[in-house]
Amino acid sequence: MNATVTAPLPAPKTKPKRRYSPTFTLLVICYAILILFPVFWMWLLAFKPETVMFARPTVWLFEPTLDHFRYLIDNGFHHYLINSIIVSGLSTLLVIVLGTPAAYAFARYKMKGRDDLFLFVLATRMAPPVCLVIPFYLIYSKLGMLDTYAGLVIVYLTFNLSFYVWVLSSFCRDLPLELEEAAMTDGYSRLGAFLKVLLPLLRPGITATAVLCFIFAWNEFMYAFLLGGQNVKTLPVAIPSLITTQGVRWGEMAIIGMVGTIPVMIVVFVLQRHIVRGLTMGAVKG
Repeated sequence: MNATVTAPLPAPKTKPKRRYSPTFTLLVICYAILILFPVFWMWLLAFKPETVMFARPTVWLFEPTLDHFRYLIDNGFHHYLINSIIVSGLSTLLVIVLGTPAAYAFARYKMKGRDDLFLFVLATRMAPPVCLVIPFYLIYSKLGMLDTYAGLVIVYLTFNLSFYVWVLSSFCRDLPLELEEAAMTDGYSRLGAFLKVLLPLLRPGITATAVLCFIFAWNEFMYAFLLGGQNVKTLPVAIPSLITTQGVRWGEMAIIGMVGTIPVMIVVFVLQRHIVRGLTMGAVKG
C-alpha cells in the first residue's frame, strides 16, 4: 500500500515592516515642531504676566499668573463657551435627524423635478450670509425669537442642512441598491431596510459630515452677532470684546484660542475612526 505524502503548505508571507530613513524622521519631527509651536506659544501667553509678555529679548522663564483666567471668568466667557456648545450641538443633532432621510430620498427616489429641488437645496448653502441675515432679523423680531437658542439653532440648521444633504446623498448613491432589495426580499419594509441595513453602513459618512457641520456652526459669527444677544452670545461674538481701547488682551485671547479648539478636538478624537472611514468611502481601491 503506497503512502500518500502531502507537501507542507507554504508559510504565509508576512508583509515587511516599512522602515523610514533617519532623514525622513528628522523632517517629520521638524514639521511637527513647526506646526505645534503656535500652540506652545499660546500656552506661554496664557500664563505670562503683562509685564513680560512683550519683553525683548523674549522671556522664557517667568512666574506663571492666573490673572488672565480670572478676567475671563469674571466677564462671563465660560457662559459664552457653553452657549456655543449648546447651539452647535443642537443644530448638528437636528441636521442629522432631518438630513439623513432627505439625503437617502434624493439618492434613491426618482421623483419629478428631483434635480431642480436638489439644486434649490444646494443654492441655500451658496447664498452669502449677508443676503439672508436681514430677512431672518425681520422675521425673528416679529416672532420674538431674537436672542434665543431656538433662533440660532434654526439659522444654523438652514445653512448646514443643505451641505449635509448634498454630501451624504453621494454616500447613499455609492451603496449598492441590491442591499435594500435583498433586505426587502427577507421581509423588511423599505424603512426597515434603511434602518437595519443602510444606516449602519452610512454611519462613517454621517459622522464625517456631521463633524464638518459642527465646525461650521462653532465658527459662525455673523448670524450669532446680529440675531443673538447677551443671553445667547457665542464665543466667536465675545472674542472681539478682548480688543479694548487700552489694547488687545493677548493673554485672554490666547486662552480663548486654546479653549475654543478643545470641543472640536474632543469630537474629532472620539469619532476619528468613523471620520477616517467616512472620508475614504468611495475611494478607488486598487
